[in-house]
Amino acid sequence: MNKNEKFLILEGIFSNFYFLLTQGVVFTALALYFKFNEILLGITAAFPMVFQLLQIVTPYIIEKFKYRKKLLAVFNSFKFLWIVVLISVLTNSKSPLILITIFAISQAFTSLAGNTWSSLVSDIIPSNKRGKYFGIRSVLISFSTLIIFYVFSYIIDNVSAPFNFVYVILITLIGNLLALLSLIPVNDPPVKSLGTLSEIKEVFKEKNFMKLSFANMYWNFILLLTAPFFSYHQLKNLKISMTYISYATIAMTLISMIFYFVWGKISDKYGNKTVMILGLSFVSITPIIWILMNEQHWPFAMTLDAIISGVGWAAINISLLILPMETAKRMSPMYFAVFGFFGGLGGLIGSILGGYFASIFNQYNFYINNYHIFGIQIYFVIEGILRMMAIFIFAAIRTQKYVSPTIFMFNVLNIIARRPTQRIYENAKIETAFILKKLKIEKKRINRWW
Repeated sequence: MNKNEKFLILEGIFSNFYFLLTQGVVFTALALYFKFNEILLGITAAFPMVFQLLQIVTPYIIEKFKYRKKLLAVFNSFKFLWIVVLISVLTNSKSPLILITIFAISQAFTSLAGNTWSSLVSDIIPSNKRGKYFGIRSVLISFSTLIIFYVFSYIIDNVSAPFNFVYVILITLIGNLLALLSLIPVNDPPVKSLGTLSEIKEVFKEKNFMKLSFANMYWNFILLLTAPFFSYHQLKNLKISMTYISYATIAMTLISMIFYFVWGKISDKYGNKTVMILGLSFVSITPIIWILMNEQHWPFAMTLDAIISGVGWAAINISLLILPMETAKRMSPMYFAVFGFFGGLGGLIGSILGGYFASIFNQYNFYINNYHIFGIQIYFVIEGILRMMAIFIFAAIRTQKYVSPTIFMFNVLNIIARRPTQRIYENAKIETAFILKKLKIEKKRINRWW
């Protein structure tokens, strides 16, 4: 592993502080502290995807500025606006407008940074080793998640407010600084293909890439319908401690760390599309499991969810990094911009509708033979069905390498049985040819005798 690859991993680890603060249960806890309702939570939790709409202008900025590493530093510097939120917490100013405004601005520039990062990394990491590299990178970032998330959860649970959130935000700001410093040694190769706005027409003519972009739009749409409300249900409805939630997240992360290696190797051998579809199959099950997430059965539901999610999301995280690079006609920032734009559009629609539907479903509670079901759990089951539909949408995308899940599983079962599939197939052809030849000989003998 060379210098660039090592420091890109460090940058990812330190950037993970901001990611964990602004997404998932930590952000939900902070939002509840700022007295968010379901609709506000749905909209703001969607900001990381919604502001991907801005990625459409990133190629133009890259073309004018040309130095992508410096651009990353400029864009990521806006994360330090969270100092305003820090002051707001210290002064006990719980206005939702403060959190929404700072989060929106910082996330808008973080989205611009995402497209710039993808453009830079696609020129640094060779295509033939991306699966393995991103697998290793994801494992190390996941390991940092174990530590960071546990520390954040412990602080929120055991330090009295408002200092619990003060410490969490302060640690995140330190992580942001270290992420910026990690970029300094990374090379900034010349931009091979400038992504000007005139390239949009060319990208839109690429039917296969547009299929991927629309698939990404649908995926983000259905994710944002429910994404913020899983942890909301645990914290608000079930009153589960952050510490217990952190245990489940740590277990899921440990499983993901193992499967990042597995999926990375499978991706290089069988194709990213194969990994994506297998990952979708796993994560489509998890929302349905949440029908068990009530006062009596939440420990079992959390355990099952952690196992399946750890396997499935590891596959999806790797695939969504590599698929745009694989299906793009060339490594132009405009391809990543269009991909991110449609993903953000789907996230925007999903977040608006998600908050509205969640507020409706959450009003209802009912019992079936003393089994308590919250209305929002029905909403999660619907989410699982919608995720299953994404399998067929991603299956329609053409990739350089693809093995259908059925054939893949057949290969796996044969490998487990120590019977290599290809060898069986080749032997079958030899045996079939031998039998046919023998039958012809017998037929000739019969003809002669007759």
